[in-house]
Order: sequence, then structure tokens, then C-alpha cells
Amino acid sequence: VDGAWIEVKRMTVVPRKIGELYRQLVTMEVKRRLSGCSGVLLLNFDKLKSAEMTQLRKDLKSAGANVLVTKNSFVRKVLEQTERPAAAGTFLEGQTAMVFFKEDPIVVSKALVNFAKGHEALKIRGGLLAERVLSTDDIKAIAKLASRQALYQQVATALNAPIGKLASSLGQIIAKLGYALNAVADKKK
Repeated sequence: VDGAWIEVKRMTVVPRKIGELYRQLVTMEVKRRLSGCSGVLLLNFDKLKSAEMTQLRKDLKSAGANVLVTKNSFVRKVLEQTERPAAAGTFLEGQTAMVFFKEDPIVVSKALVNFAKGHEALKIRGGLLAERVLSTDDIKAIAKLASRQALYQQVATALNAPIGKLASSLGQIIAKLGYALNAVADKKK
């Protein structure tokens, strides 16, 4: 009888330890992804079908992002431990997916908003970008921006315009000086 009781105790201890280990591993993974990204967007996908979720993952991967689905309690705990804004925790309702990205938030936001237009089951809850809490409207506004490359081109064009005008003005001054020197040379002949 004593041997059976010890075996029963072991069986209840092992699952607890496995559960604790699982919670630690998931918490570490969420922390790792948060520390290695520039932003995270939070989605609610309660009624999204499996095939649609797979398509969303593919779309986001091609945009430079990856998706992690875990329990909201783990995410809340990590947000508290990493001293992220507490307001981000208010977005954690229902089945939540976290979209992590390192590079261009515009491309990721566009991919997410475009997917959400065709799939009403997907709800964009909010997110974090450089320690700033983003609302759903903020994410939609970011999606409307031109891509990072297009913004770089606009800045380069804006910086190039005054330089081009200066070069043109200097060219005109040199041409007028040349005309004046030709006029002086013609007078001396």
C-alpha cells in the first residue's frame, strides 16, 4: 500500500513540474521574441478557420513578421516583467495571436489590414511599436502610409531639389559670365 501511495504522489508531482517547465519555456520564448523585435501587433482570431490562419501566417511571413499564439496570462506576465506599457494588456481578450516584426511596420500593417478586410473573423486589437501603445486606428493609419522605400525616395527627392536648383543657378551665373566675357572680347576687337 505504501509503495502505491508513493507512486500516486510521483504521478501528481511530475505533471505539475511539466506544467511549470512549459510555462517557463513559453514565457522565455515570448520574452526572447519581444526583445528581438521592433514591434508587436495583437490579433483576435476566435472564429478564423485553420486554413485562413495558415494563409495569414504565410502573408505575414512574406511581410517579415511571425506569429505566436499563446495564453493571454503568459503574455500579461511577460509584459509586466519586461516593463512594457500596461495598456497593451487591455488588448488581450479571447484567442490572441501576437505578430512580431523587426523591420518595416508599414508592410506588416498593410498585410494585416488587407487580410482583415477579407476575413471579418480577424480583429486587430492593437500593439506596441517602440514602447508606444498602438490602437487599431493607429495600425490602420500606418497601413495607409507609403512603404519605407517610397518614403526614402520622397526624402531623397526633397533633399535633392534644393541642390538641383543651386546647381542650375550656378550654371546660369557661369553662362552669364561667359556671355559678358565674350561681349568684352568682341568690343576689344
